[in-house]
Amino acid sequence: MKETESLIKEVCKSVQKLLIQKNKNYGDSAISPSNIFCRLSAIDSICARIDDKLMRIQNKGINDETEDTITDLIGYLILLKVAIIKEEGQSDYYEAIDIDKSILEAYDSVNYIFKKKKKKK
Repeated sequence: MKETESLIKEVCKSVQKLLIQKNKNYGDSAISPSNIFCRLSAIDSICARIDDKLMRIQNKGINDETEDTITDLIGYLILLKVAIIKEEGQSDYYEAIDIDKSILEAYDSVNYIFKKKKKKK
């Protein structure tokens, strides 16, 4: 079994590669939405996508069928952080390293879902 540090690096690289490829494919639509049908800001739009992923996990649980949902959720949380940094005009990541309210709310939602699932068992 690989060490935890190695696995963290592999997972982060995998998510990074996926996000960069999707960003190229979708033309930076997460951070700069086209607003053709939906007029949400980038942050609100990403939060809506995070809600969708959390609902899928809540409804289906965490299993082989939803493994991609976890990766998507990680990716959307990273995009949320990027959108917050860009909205605040912070060009340097280290200026924005404090945990934002939106990320804390997402974390609380995930914890709530998992606690709810444990109680059902």
